Amino acid sequence: MPSSLRRPLAVVLVLGTLTMLAGCGLVPSADLSADDLEERLENETPPAELEATVEITETVDGETVERAETVMLRDDGAQRVESAADGQPLVVSDGETRWQVDPVTNESTTVDLDPEAPSLLESIYRQGERYFEAYAVATLQETTFETREVYRIAFEPPANETVERSIDVLVGETEFVIPLETTEREDLERSADRVELWLDQETLFPLRHTIEGDGLTLETTYTDVRFDPGFEDDLFEPPSDQDDGGGFVQPVIEQYPTVADAAEAVPFVIAEPDPATIPDGLVRDGVTVYEFPDEDRAQASVFYRNATTTVSVTTSDAPRAVAVDGEDVEIGGVTGSIARTDAGTELQWLCGDLYYSVFVEDPVDRETAIDVAEGIDCG
Repeated sequence: MPSSLRRPLAVVLVLGTLTMLAGCGLVPSADLSADDLEERLENETPPAELEATVEITETVDGETVERAETVMLRDDGAQRVESAADGQPLVVSDGETRWQVDPVTNESTTVDLDPEAPSLLESIYRQGERYFEAYAVATLQETTFETREVYRIAFEPPANETVERSIDVLVGETEFVIPLETTEREDLERSADRVELWLDQETLFPLRHTIEGDGLTLETTYTDVRFDPGFEDDLFEPPSDQDDGGGFVQPVIEQYPTVADAAEAVPFVIAEPDPATIPDGLVRDGVTVYEFPDEDRAQASVFYRNATTTVSVTTSDAPRAVAVDGEDVEIGGVTGSIARTDAGTELQWLCGDLYYSVFVEDPVDRETAIDVAEGIDCG
């Protein structure tokens, strides 16, 4: 499940940082219940425009990375992101094309965006809905953040309940895949067990959120916020003197119900696992074929899913940029590589002229990935 913006969880700040709010102390919300607030989030729309400074802190096992950016976001997908650090690229999008401009070489690379995908502003705004769906509300209080009245909500995993799923959250523009609490903690790399969210009372925009878990904290804070400032369109165009450094070519993706249906779309035999190696409860859920014109490469992935997890087997006629720096493992007499990826474990190996990989999503363990791989006849 490759994605350039998805990362596995790992970050912690002291709980005392959660009280760094200006103004009055915390008081229980007398005007709004948790159910009322959840209903408002479901029904309201985000502001049309946002300008702010966003401060992002990621702490993993005591190692902290901080960054600050000026962001200008519009609900049609237009965005401008300027880092406060020297040498960091300028990111600009008009909602259809995304440019990343290198400040040293003045070269830009471009990506054509999915017109059906939600804007970054929409994605950030909707995070609160995902928290309400995944967690229990521990406290709902009213306070102030900078000069704005806010609702501060503390979420915790549901008590006495096993939750075997994940939640995706945006930290800046990076999407983290966070396993929730589960009884099989040894199979999870990190899990989140507390989330705190500060929502602007007027717009319900998340001015701040903090996620805490096993040796981690992710914290995002928006300051100097202006809603609907009235942006000029030229803010979302690349500098006129930048050089074209080339573009990223989106792959062509087709889905098929069966391996037989997908077979004619690729110039190789699509590998299938031994059904006995697929974990109980997972059923075959189609085949996806990807063509990468800029790489002269094709791949086909067979998926097995249930409501909470995924196992996939991929055949490719060229190497894929996953699991290449992992741990060596013997598969069918050849040496493969197994490593943690964005949302689980990926194992890759070469057999003949084809490259094979097995992906298992948390909480499925690495031994399952090895068992599935060993059950594949690569001819």
